[in-house]
Amino acid sequence: MKTGLVLGAGGLVGLAYHAGALRALEVEGGIVPDDADLMVGTSAGSVIAAYLRTGRSTEDFWLLALGTHPKMTALVGPEAVGGVFSPLAASPVDVLRRGIGSAYVLARSVVRVPVPPLPNLLTRAFPGGFFAPAEGRRRFADELPEEWPEKDLNICAVNITTGRRVVLGRRKEPAIDLRQAVLASAAIPGLYPPVRIGPMTLVDGGAHSTTNLDIAVSAGCRAIIGVVPMAYDTADAPSRCHQLVRRIPARMLGREVAAARRAGVEVLLLRPSADEVRLHGTNMMRTEGLDDVARAAYESTARTVATPRFQRVLADCAAA
Repeated sequence: MKTGLVLGAGGLVGLAYHAGALRALEVEGGIVPDDADLMVGTSAGSVIAAYLRTGRSTEDFWLLALGTHPKMTALVGPEAVGGVFSPLAASPVDVLRRGIGSAYVLARSVVRVPVPPLPNLLTRAFPGGFFAPAEGRRRFADELPEEWPEKDLNICAVNITTGRRVVLGRRKEPAIDLRQAVLASAAIPGLYPPVRIGPMTLVDGGAHSTTNLDIAVSAGCRAIIGVVPMAYDTADAPSRCHQLVRRIPARMLGREVAAARRAGVEVLLLRPSADEVRLHGTNMMRTEGLDDVARAAYESTARTVATPRFQRVLADCAAA
């Protein structure tokens, strides 16, 4: 049975949620994420997927989130903010220019209809993005290869010129190296600069869907495990206010899961509980308290994988 692992968007909080959920999935559920036939990553999920496919383990991410990894420096605490949000504007004029460019990128990410590409003169005059992901660029250059892994990995971005989702991978067009693909998938519109590859202007794949679970269905996966930091567990729903904040990701996920199940695909979801949603808060890019997010994700995932349905499907995946 072909299995897919879908890792969703969620910023730095989402990275920590993945760290706890995937560690529990392996330790408590006996499922090694890299054994999945296909990984689909979006934004934060693309970072996790790229590292897992190129040799990192769930233990690496678990220790990273806790700030106890012997080699990898954790993105935890106020000292990390400079590496995640390196300002690009050096003057009030720069702020204005980048404000105009960022507004355009954000609008194109929301209203996705084809438009002619902007002239280079305009993109240079009004660049999008207020911050550079300096720490991410450094880490990817040091820790990720340019070459795609042999095992199937799909990374999602959105081309704001055509308004369409772009699925990147070793066997897919356009050709783009792994590091660039991850940077593109995590280029939050308006916050970070888009990644330009030839005629394409790529931004965060979450502009299309925070999960893009349908890719795993189209690839023929018969069982899919989805890790979805930006939705919530409908059996343990948070307050109406928190539901409203997560309404779009939750609704999109619901449509994708319904379509998958109509196609006969088994879908298992790992989503934050009501307590976890409160712990996450509304700033998914904060750098404090990520260790608590990871611990809570481990505990909730451990409870979820112990349910009869999870046990049945996980056993089928392990036997496949």
